[in-house]
Amino acid sequence: MTISEHIRVAIIGCGRIGTEWDRNTPADAPALTHARAFIQHPRAQLVALCDRDGERARSAANFWQVPNAYEDPHQLFAEQNIDVAVVAVPSEAHWSVIQQALLADVKVLVIEKPLASTLVESRLLVAAIDAAGARCVVNYTRNWDPRMREIKNRIAAGEMGVVQRVVATYGKGVGNNASHLIDLTGFLCHSHPVRARSLGSPLDVNEAEWSPTLERAWDAQVEFINSTGSSINLTMLGTDQRAFTCFELRVIGQNAIFELAMGGRRLYWIELQEDPNFDGYVVPAPAVALAPGYLEAMPRMVDETVKLAEGHITKASSNAQTALRTACVVEAIQSSARTDGKWITLDTLNCQ
Repeated sequence: MTISEHIRVAIIGCGRIGTEWDRNTPADAPALTHARAFIQHPRAQLVALCDRDGERARSAANFWQVPNAYEDPHQLFAEQNIDVAVVAVPSEAHWSVIQQALLADVKVLVIEKPLASTLVESRLLVAAIDAAGARCVVNYTRNWDPRMREIKNRIAAGEMGVVQRVVATYGKGVGNNASHLIDLTGFLCHSHPVRARSLGSPLDVNEAEWSPTLERAWDAQVEFINSTGSSINLTMLGTDQRAFTCFELRVIGQNAIFELAMGGRRLYWIELQEDPNFDGYVVPAPAVALAPGYLEAMPRMVDETVKLAEGHITKASSNAQTALRTACVVEAIQSSARTDGKWITLDTLNCQ
């Protein structure tokens, strides 16, 4: 592939993140969907959209001026030469779409998290991608948020000192939203998860009614090991998503604190100071607000995907292997909830 050629892209799944969220935003607004982000990229060409609801696919293709609309991924891959396939269908349908993409020799996959609806299927999916020699981007979107990368670098540079612990609150399921917190903790703290356990939940069981599988927002603990071999503990507390959407994170170090609030719309770096009133105490200083970068994540993810397809890089910031380990944490928490909160070591779940 020469640099002058466009990367040919297909999006399978014309829902919110695939094509819909940008329909009512200004043309120059930051891209919220795969459709706008790939259309805006100068080296990509969005050639096909696909959805099992054919009318939705045709409507999206008409709106985004994409030449081809399909109901069947098999027909899409048979008729189009695709370099990048975006898999934005429900997680239980991931395997069937990815299998067809790999048979069509698609070399770069962009997969919406989670990898699949079960850990067994996630393992099969990763093995198939590896066997096909394909490359994979899993859209844990905060990996491409420039502010998160700045915080990651500040932690690595020692500005926070030793990370004491990470505390988070979330709603809408341990696999759906808590998986973002698990992935983000590993990303920010240069660490990987090694074991997890459920702490139960004080919430009404009906908080899980949003999910066909009744996925709970369990309270949980996850132990990570960082690059120096030190342990970092993530504690997550579930909230009832019927009230509001919650996604908040607090990284507590010996020298500073980082806070993510309102789903990333508010970010704060907090230094420490001598207590101005009570001698002998060290307390947080006034918080310094940071400019959020979450709206920059989708275009940056797409740019990295294009570089993968062009061969300029060989590994994504968030790939199938790291997503599989996150899936193993989710499975460990759910398994622990069935076994009185016992710690589950990820290596026992074949998470390599």
